[in-house]
Amino acid sequence: MIILIAAVALALSATGCAEEKIYVDYDLYGERTYGVEISEAENYRIFTPQAEGAEWAFLFYLGTAMLVANYDDILTEIAATGITVVVSPNPFPDIFYDETEKAYSLTEAKKFFIGGHSQGGGAAVRRACENPTSTYGCVLYSPLISNDFTLADKDLPVLFFEAENDKVLSSSMKTAAKERMSESCEFIFLEGANHMVYGTKEFFADGENDVPKADTQAKTVSETVRFFRSVIRGK
Repeated sequence: MIILIAAVALALSATGCAEEKIYVDYDLYGERTYGVEISEAENYRIFTPQAEGAEWAFLFYLGTAMLVANYDDILTEIAATGITVVVSPNPFPDIFYDETEKAYSLTEAKKFFIGGHSQGGGAAVRRACENPTSTYGCVLYSPLISNDFTLADKDLPVLFFEAENDKVLSSSMKTAAKERMSESCEFIFLEGANHMVYGTKEFFADGENDVPKADTQAKTVSETVRFFRSVIRGK
């Protein structure tokens, strides 16, 4: 799509016409897709939809010791819907939590969803609690929460993914994370999926993916975008 946009711009320039800008239409959020540019700034990975006026962003925290590129597939698909995605490079985001979050200065967006996988989910919960004015929702992918923060008493939309064959998190870890959620939290159960299903890497002690990983990731993206749409259109 990026190539197509460039070709149209070149054609308009050749005929002396003004370039027509493409804008993100949040009234139709989830019904349109855009090209995505992936860039690096301050070691953060930024997925930018190729359209003007992207005022919403998704700040994402990594699972333990994961590389940023592990989540490229699902985050590119999310960014293509008109949400700027900013990924923190911190490989231990909850244990070595950074109170000064650079992501807020790396995009023009003022409205943020906060999310993360595994330990990154714990960091996302803390960030959502510490930055309530700019946080409009929280998305947790099989979260591990080792801090003392909770969303149980917060009026914040939350989407919580749980993988059926997750062998990385113990039953007590899963229960502890769920107890931090409010009554309005929406839970998505991913049948036949393991803890690492959201990215390309696997962990030797994890369970199996009885459902093709690509299918589970497609469902994860679809549910995440649906959640974003419900929040955006409700504002």
